[in-house]
Amino acid sequence: MKNKITKIPDTELEIMQVIWNNPTPITTSEVKKILEKERPWSIGALQTLLNRLIERDFLKGEMQGKSKTYTPLVSEQDYLIVESKSFLKRLSGNSITHLVTSLYDAKSISDEDLDELNAFIESTRKND
Repeated sequence: MKNKITKIPDTELEIMQVIWNNPTPITTSEVKKILEKERPWSIGALQTLLNRLIERDFLKGEMQGKSKTYTPLVSEQDYLIVESKSFLKRLSGNSITHLVTSLYDAKSISDEDLDELNAFIESTRKND
């Protein structure tokens, strides 16, 4: 990949999630069919967004016969890491404790979620 990973708009992220969660390479029509389970998509708008993702080095596009296919150049995990760091920095001053406290106070996470987080922390410490 030529450039560092940057945040992409929600509609492009929606497309990337389809690509990440399906076998690749994937065609434009396959992407459209999956996206349309949620709402209608214009083929022109979809092609524009796919081309933007190619320009941003998120996708590789290739012609296979009469169909254009897409393969991700950025993994979902790599994007999640970049987005998580950015989110944490913007909204919680880089404090995971502040973020979890805010979520808990807002009743956005349960005691079970906290138990799962605690188990993750404990298993990570054991592996260090």
